[in-house]
Amino acid sequence: MAVLDQLTARGSDTIRGAVSWWLTELRGLLQWRLAGHAERAPAILEVSPRRATLVLAKRGSTPADELPLGGVDPQEARNLVQAAMRGRRIGDAVIIRLDQSVLLRSVVTLPLAAEHSLRQILQNQLERLVPLPAAEICFEYRVLSRSPAAKTLNVELVTARRASIDNAVALAKSVGLVPRLAIAAGGAAGDGALVLWRASREGDASPRRRRLKRGLEVATALLLIVAYGTYVYRLDQRQDELEAEIAQVAKKAAGARTLVQQQTATESALVLLERRRKEPSPLALLSELTGLIPNSAWVSQLTLQKRNIEIIGYARRVSDFVPRINNSDSFWNVKFRSPIALSPDGKGERFNISFDVYVEDTP
Repeated sequence: MAVLDQLTARGSDTIRGAVSWWLTELRGLLQWRLAGHAERAPAILEVSPRRATLVLAKRGSTPADELPLGGVDPQEARNLVQAAMRGRRIGDAVIIRLDQSVLLRSVVTLPLAAEHSLRQILQNQLERLVPLPAAEICFEYRVLSRSPAAKTLNVELVTARRASIDNAVALAKSVGLVPRLAIAAGGAAGDGALVLWRASREGDASPRRRRLKRGLEVATALLLIVAYGTYVYRLDQRQDELEAEIAQVAKKAAGARTLVQQQTATESALVLLERRRKEPSPLALLSELTGLIPNSAWVSQLTLQKRNIEIIGYARRVSDFVPRINNSDSFWNVKFRSPIALSPDGKGERFNISFDVYVEDTP
């Protein structure tokens, strides 16, 4: 059991070490692919004619640090740099940043049409623009401004002696670092670094190391593709599940709406039936009116419209039965629709009155 535990522990340590190394290499590769973020690299070797300083950026709780390399014993500088890099777990990759004193900056005005082939044009005009042979110079450029009216553009040309870059690369390698880029210090904020030299252009890496890097890049791409495919597949599965859930919910919602509509229709029918049940029948109204109108009076016309009754007729005295209708529990709101007039024989009075039927409203 003890031997098995030791083998398991060694295997776990080996796997963790391999994964840590792989992630470190990938992180190093990614940082140098993004040249626009080179100024924020974790390790930058600042080089000027008089000094060389390795600047280690702040990392989590670890503060920024500067390690002077100029005038220091190479072996001592190598040990110091390797200890600092291992402590931060940032690998051995470094960016070289050339000081302004080893750079030559100039602004060139060119026709606007030259923007499509600026590098070739500047390469051909390099010896005229810089007082050095073109073979001894590394250069980079950026477009500062464009003037459509004048059909010109202003280009900033930054150059450095190849010997200065070679010396900086040799210094970095002497302390165990692997230079990836050489960038120009300064420039406008947010414009990105101007890359004067790339390790990939020099071809100084061994074939084995290049194959290893390409393998790491391919493995990373494959992992990203697999991860993205898995993510998309899971999204499709979740979409199908959601569609099935939505269909079930929609079916239940349709059933609920049908039940609500049926309940509303039933309640409306019940209210209508209750209202009609409370409505008095015409025969009942006629029977009650017959009891209220005296025998000495007679009706020539009776009209019933909803809850309103109109009667026209003759009586000896209209005042004898109108109060009786008004005081009835079934009728109210008595109104004379025309003035009281004498009957043709002069022995009675003609009346035309209307009144409402009292019905208790359903709440």
